Amino acid sequence: MITSVRFLEAGFCRHPEKGVNPKSGHFRNVRFPASVAVVEHSKAGVILFDTGYSPRFYDVTRRFPEKLYALVTPVHIEPETTALAQIEKMGIRPDDVRHVILSHFHADHVGGVADFTRARYLYSSEELRSFRALSRFGQVKSGFLNALLPTDLEARAHPLNSILTQGTVAIPELGEGWFGTDLFGDESLLLVPLPGHTAGQLGLFIRGPGAPYFLVADAAWLKSSFEENVTPMRLAQMIFHDRAEYARTLSRLHEVHQKRPEIQIVPCHCETTLASLVHREEPPHV
Repeated sequence: MITSVRFLEAGFCRHPEKGVNPKSGHFRNVRFPASVAVVEHSKAGVILFDTGYSPRFYDVTRRFPEKLYALVTPVHIEPETTALAQIEKMGIRPDDVRHVILSHFHADHVGGVADFTRARYLYSSEELRSFRALSRFGQVKSGFLNALLPTDLEARAHPLNSILTQGTVAIPELGEGWFGTDLFGDESLLLVPLPGHTAGQLGLFIRGPGAPYFLVADAAWLKSSFEENVTPMRLAQMIFHDRAEYARTLSRLHEVHQKRPEIQIVPCHCETTLASLVHREEPPHV
Protein backbone atom coordinates (compact mmCIF):
# COMPACT_ATOMS: atom_id res chain seq x y z
CA MET A 1 0.00 0.00 0.00
CA ILE A 2 0.99 3.64 -0.43
CA THR A 3 2.34 5.31 2.71
CA SER A 4 3.12 8.75 1.28
CA VAL A 5 3.20 10.80 -1.92
CA ARG A 6 5.29 13.97 -2.07
CA PHE A 7 6.21 16.32 -4.88
CA LEU A 8 9.23 18.46 -5.62
CA GLU A 9 10.54 20.74 -8.35
CA ALA A 10 13.87 19.74 -9.91
CA GLY A 11 14.72 22.76 -12.05
CA PHE A 12 12.67 24.65 -14.59
CA CYS A 13 12.73 26.11 -18.08
CA ARG A 14 11.13 29.23 -19.52
CA HIS A 15 8.83 29.53 -22.52
CA PRO A 16 6.07 31.89 -23.65
CA GLU A 17 2.87 30.86 -21.89
CA LYS A 18 0.86 31.56 -25.04
CA GLY A 19 2.62 28.73 -26.87
CA VAL A 20 1.35 26.21 -24.32
CA ASN A 21 -2.14 27.63 -23.87
CA PRO A 22 -3.08 29.87 -26.82
CA LYS A 23 -6.58 30.30 -25.39
CA SER A 24 -5.73 32.02 -22.10
CA GLY A 25 -1.95 32.42 -21.94
CA HIS A 26 0.24 35.48 -22.45
CA PHE A 27 3.29 36.00 -24.67
CA ARG A 28 5.58 36.66 -21.69
CA ASN A 29 8.01 33.93 -20.68
CA VAL A 30 6.91 31.94 -17.63
CA ARG A 31 8.43 29.19 -15.53
CA PHE A 32 7.67 25.60 -16.38
CA PRO A 33 8.87 23.49 -13.43
CA ALA A 34 10.12 19.95 -13.89
CA SER A 35 8.21 18.09 -11.19
CA VAL A 36 9.12 14.81 -9.54
CA ALA A 37 6.81 12.60 -7.47
CA VAL A 38 8.31 10.73 -4.52
CA VAL A 39 6.10 7.76 -3.68
CA GLU A 40 6.66 5.45 -0.71
CA HIS A 41 5.18 1.96 -0.85
CA SER A 42 5.03 -0.34 2.17
CA LYS A 43 6.72 -3.21 0.32
CA ALA A 44 8.30 -1.73 -2.80
CA GLY A 45 10.06 1.11 -0.97
CA VAL A 46 10.76 4.53 -2.48
CA ILE A 47 9.67 5.11 -6.08
CA LEU A 48 10.31 8.20 -8.19
CA PHE A 49 8.10 9.27 -11.06
CA ASP A 50 10.52 11.15 -13.34
CA THR A 51 13.71 12.86 -12.15
CA GLY A 52 13.63 16.43 -13.48
CA TYR A 53 16.79 18.25 -14.56
CA SER A 54 20.32 18.05 -13.21
CA PRO A 55 23.44 20.17 -13.94
CA ARG A 56 24.47 17.31 -16.23
CA PHE A 57 22.17 19.00 -18.76
CA TYR A 58 24.66 21.85 -19.13
CA ASP A 59 27.52 19.42 -19.80
CA VAL A 60 25.77 17.46 -22.52
CA THR A 61 24.54 20.57 -24.36
CA ARG A 62 27.91 22.31 -24.76
CA ARG A 63 28.48 21.01 -28.28
CA PHE A 64 26.49 21.20 -31.51
CA PRO A 65 23.86 19.92 -32.24
CA GLU A 66 22.90 19.35 -28.58
CA LYS A 67 23.60 23.04 -27.89
CA LEU A 68 20.49 23.85 -29.94
CA TYR A 69 18.37 22.26 -27.21
CA ALA A 70 19.82 24.59 -24.57
CA LEU A 71 19.32 27.64 -26.80
CA VAL A 72 15.69 26.85 -27.55
CA THR A 73 14.91 25.70 -24.00
CA PRO A 74 16.64 27.89 -21.38
CA VAL A 75 17.10 25.60 -18.37
CA HIS A 76 17.73 26.58 -14.75
CA ILE A 77 19.00 23.97 -12.29
CA GLU A 78 21.41 24.10 -9.34
CA PRO A 79 23.01 21.18 -7.44
CA GLU A 80 20.86 21.96 -4.39
CA THR A 81 17.62 21.89 -6.41
CA THR A 82 18.09 18.47 -8.02
CA ALA A 83 15.84 15.59 -7.07
CA LEU A 84 18.89 13.90 -5.51
CA ALA A 85 19.59 16.82 -3.16
CA GLN A 86 15.95 17.32 -2.23
CA ILE A 87 15.14 13.74 -1.34
CA GLU A 88 18.15 13.72 0.96
CA LYS A 89 16.57 16.69 2.76
CA MET A 90 13.47 14.53 3.13
CA GLY A 91 15.59 11.94 4.94
CA ILE A 92 15.73 9.56 1.97
CA ARG A 93 19.14 8.24 0.97
CA PRO A 94 19.79 7.92 -2.77
CA ASP A 95 20.28 4.17 -2.33
CA ASP A 96 16.80 3.94 -0.79
CA VAL A 97 15.25 4.75 -4.18
CA ARG A 98 14.25 1.30 -5.40
CA HIS A 99 12.42 2.18 -8.62
CA VAL A 100 12.47 5.10 -11.05
CA ILE A 101 9.54 5.37 -13.45
CA LEU A 102 10.39 7.35 -16.57
CA SER A 103 7.20 8.76 -18.05
CA HIS A 104 9.13 9.41 -21.28
CA PHE A 105 12.65 10.25 -22.41
CA HIS A 106 12.64 14.01 -22.85
CA ALA A 107 15.53 15.69 -21.06
CA ASP A 108 13.40 17.43 -18.41
CA HIS A 109 12.16 14.03 -17.23
CA VAL A 110 15.39 12.00 -17.31
CA GLY A 111 17.99 14.66 -16.46
CA GLY A 112 18.63 13.27 -12.98
CA VAL A 113 18.15 9.57 -13.69
CA ALA A 114 21.88 8.77 -13.49
CA ASP A 115 21.95 9.95 -9.85
CA PHE A 116 20.08 6.89 -8.59
CA THR A 117 22.62 4.14 -9.00
CA ARG A 118 20.73 1.38 -7.13
CA ALA A 119 17.29 1.86 -8.67
CA ARG A 120 15.51 -0.29 -11.23
CA TYR A 121 14.09 1.65 -14.17
CA LEU A 122 10.61 1.28 -15.62
CA TYR A 123 9.94 2.75 -19.05
CA SER A 124 8.74 2.08 -22.57
CA SER A 125 11.46 0.17 -24.37
CA GLU A 126 9.75 0.88 -27.71
CA GLU A 127 10.10 4.61 -27.09
CA LEU A 128 13.77 4.35 -26.19
CA ARG A 129 14.48 2.37 -29.35
CA SER A 130 12.62 4.91 -31.48
CA PHE A 131 14.68 7.81 -30.08
CA ARG A 132 17.99 5.99 -30.40
CA ALA A 133 17.26 5.16 -34.03
CA LEU A 134 17.35 8.87 -34.90
CA SER A 135 20.40 10.86 -35.92
CA ARG A 136 21.93 13.16 -33.30
CA PHE A 137 20.21 16.12 -34.90
CA GLY A 138 16.93 14.19 -35.05
CA GLN A 139 17.26 13.32 -31.37
CA VAL A 140 17.78 16.96 -30.41
CA LYS A 141 14.81 18.01 -32.54
CA SER A 142 12.73 15.41 -30.69
CA GLY A 143 13.87 16.54 -27.22
CA PHE A 144 16.07 13.51 -26.53
CA LEU A 145 19.63 13.71 -25.15
CA ASN A 146 21.05 10.21 -24.99
CA ALA A 147 24.10 11.29 -22.98
CA LEU A 148 21.86 12.01 -19.97
CA LEU A 149 21.10 8.31 -19.57
CA PRO A 150 23.31 6.06 -17.43
CA THR A 151 25.37 3.51 -19.33
CA ASP A 152 23.73 0.67 -17.38
CA LEU A 153 20.15 1.85 -17.95
CA GLU A 154 19.08 -1.28 -19.81
CA ALA A 155 20.94 -3.62 -17.45
CA ARG A 156 18.86 -2.28 -14.55
CA ALA A 157 15.59 -1.90 -16.41
CA HIS A 158 12.13 -3.36 -16.22
CA PRO A 159 10.94 -2.16 -19.64
CA LEU A 160 7.20 -1.79 -20.01
CA ASN A 161 6.83 -4.44 -22.67
CA SER A 162 8.00 -7.14 -20.23
CA ILE A 163 5.82 -5.83 -17.41
CA LEU A 164 2.75 -5.99 -19.65
CA THR A 165 2.92 -9.77 -19.66
CA GLN A 166 1.45 -9.58 -16.13
CA GLY A 167 -1.77 -8.23 -17.62
CA THR A 168 -3.69 -4.98 -17.31
CA VAL A 169 -6.49 -3.92 -15.00
CA ALA A 170 -9.41 -1.55 -15.50
CA ILE A 171 -9.39 1.79 -13.67
CA PRO A 172 -13.08 2.47 -12.99
CA GLU A 173 -12.30 5.76 -11.22
CA LEU A 174 -11.23 7.22 -14.57
CA GLY A 175 -14.16 5.87 -16.52
CA GLU A 176 -14.74 3.35 -19.28
CA GLY A 177 -11.78 2.41 -21.44
CA TRP A 178 -9.01 3.29 -18.99
CA PHE A 179 -6.56 0.50 -18.15
CA GLY A 180 -3.27 0.31 -16.32
CA THR A 181 -0.50 -2.12 -15.50
CA ASP A 182 -0.40 -3.13 -11.83
CA LEU A 183 3.21 -2.62 -10.73
CA PHE A 184 3.29 -4.31 -7.33
CA GLY A 185 0.29 -6.62 -7.21
CA ASP A 186 -1.96 -4.52 -4.97
CA GLU A 187 -3.40 -2.13 -7.59
CA SER A 188 -2.08 0.89 -5.69
CA LEU A 189 0.22 1.97 -8.53
CA LEU A 190 -0.94 1.57 -12.12
CA LEU A 191 1.08 2.55 -15.18
CA VAL A 192 -1.21 4.09 -17.79
CA PRO A 193 -0.34 4.62 -21.47
CA LEU A 194 -0.80 8.28 -22.50
CA PRO A 195 0.11 8.31 -26.20
CA GLY A 196 0.74 11.28 -28.44
CA HIS A 197 3.39 13.46 -26.83
CA THR A 198 5.96 10.72 -27.38
CA ALA A 199 5.79 7.20 -28.77
CA GLY A 200 5.45 5.54 -25.37
CA GLN A 201 4.60 8.13 -22.73
CA LEU A 202 3.34 6.74 -19.43
CA GLY A 203 1.20 8.16 -16.66
CA LEU A 204 0.82 6.84 -13.12
CA PHE A 205 -2.49 6.35 -11.32
CA ILE A 206 -2.01 6.27 -7.53
CA ARG A 207 -4.55 4.84 -5.12
CA GLY A 208 -4.18 5.60 -1.46
CA PRO A 209 -6.24 6.36 1.66
CA GLY A 210 -7.22 9.76 0.23
CA ALA A 211 -8.41 10.89 -3.18
CA PRO A 212 -6.38 9.32 -5.99
CA TYR A 213 -3.68 11.03 -8.02
CA PHE A 214 -3.25 10.77 -11.76
CA LEU A 215 0.25 11.85 -12.81
CA VAL A 216 -0.08 12.63 -16.51
CA ALA A 217 3.48 13.83 -17.36
CA ASP A 218 3.27 15.90 -20.57
CA ALA A 219 -0.13 14.67 -21.75
CA ALA A 220 -1.19 18.10 -20.45
CA TRP A 221 1.38 20.78 -19.77
CA LEU A 222 -0.84 22.94 -17.57
CA LYS A 223 -3.92 22.53 -15.40
CA SER A 224 -5.77 24.84 -17.79
CA SER A 225 -4.85 22.51 -20.67
CA PHE A 226 -7.06 19.66 -19.47
CA GLU A 227 -9.63 21.92 -17.81
CA GLU A 228 -10.26 23.79 -21.08
CA ASN A 229 -9.25 20.94 -23.43
CA VAL A 230 -6.91 23.25 -25.33
CA THR A 231 -3.84 22.00 -27.21
CA PRO A 232 -0.61 24.00 -27.53
CA MET A 233 0.23 26.14 -30.54
CA ARG A 234 1.43 24.26 -33.62
CA LEU A 235 4.99 25.48 -33.09
CA ALA A 236 5.03 23.94 -29.60
CA GLN A 237 3.75 20.67 -31.07
CA MET A 238 6.83 20.20 -33.24
CA ILE A 239 8.29 17.70 -30.79
CA PHE A 240 5.06 15.66 -30.54
CA HIS A 241 5.18 12.10 -31.82
CA ASP A 242 1.53 12.16 -32.98
CA ARG A 243 -0.49 15.38 -32.80
CA ALA A 244 -3.85 13.71 -33.37
CA GLU A 245 -3.15 11.11 -30.69
CA TYR A 246 -2.07 13.86 -28.30
CA ALA A 247 -5.36 15.67 -28.85
CA ARG A 248 -7.33 12.47 -28.19
CA THR A 249 -5.45 11.81 -24.96
CA LEU A 250 -5.96 15.39 -23.78
CA SER A 251 -9.67 15.14 -24.56
CA ARG A 252 -9.92 12.00 -22.44
CA LEU A 253 -8.23 13.78 -19.53
CA HIS A 254 -10.67 16.67 -19.94
CA GLU A 255 -13.53 14.18 -19.64
CA VAL A 256 -12.03 12.67 -16.48
CA HIS A 257 -11.71 16.14 -14.97
CA GLN A 258 -15.32 16.98 -15.75
CA LYS A 259 -16.78 13.73 -14.46
CA ARG A 260 -14.42 13.05 -11.54
CA PRO A 261 -13.10 16.39 -10.25
CA GLU A 262 -12.01 14.77 -6.97
CA ILE A 263 -9.18 13.00 -8.82
CA GLN A 264 -6.02 15.09 -8.59
CA ILE A 265 -4.67 15.28 -12.15
CA VAL A 266 -1.03 16.35 -11.98
CA PRO A 267 0.66 17.72 -15.13
CA CYS A 268 4.42 17.71 -14.85
CA HIS A 269 5.02 21.36 -15.73
CA CYS A 270 2.15 23.27 -14.10
CA GLU A 271 3.51 25.73 -11.54
CA THR A 272 0.07 26.31 -10.00
CA THR A 273 -0.56 22.60 -9.46
CA LEU A 274 2.93 21.91 -8.15
CA ALA A 275 2.84 24.83 -5.70
CA SER A 276 -0.38 23.52 -4.17
CA LEU A 277 1.17 20.06 -3.71
CA VAL A 278 4.68 21.00 -2.57
CA HIS A 279 3.42 23.36 0.11
CA ARG A 280 1.24 20.86 1.90
CA GLU A 281 2.36 20.43 5.48
CA GLU A 282 1.91 16.66 5.43
CA PRO A 283 2.16 13.97 2.78
CA PRO A 284 -1.35 13.39 1.34
CA HIS A 285 -1.30 9.61 1.93
CA VAL A 286 -0.32 8.75 5.48
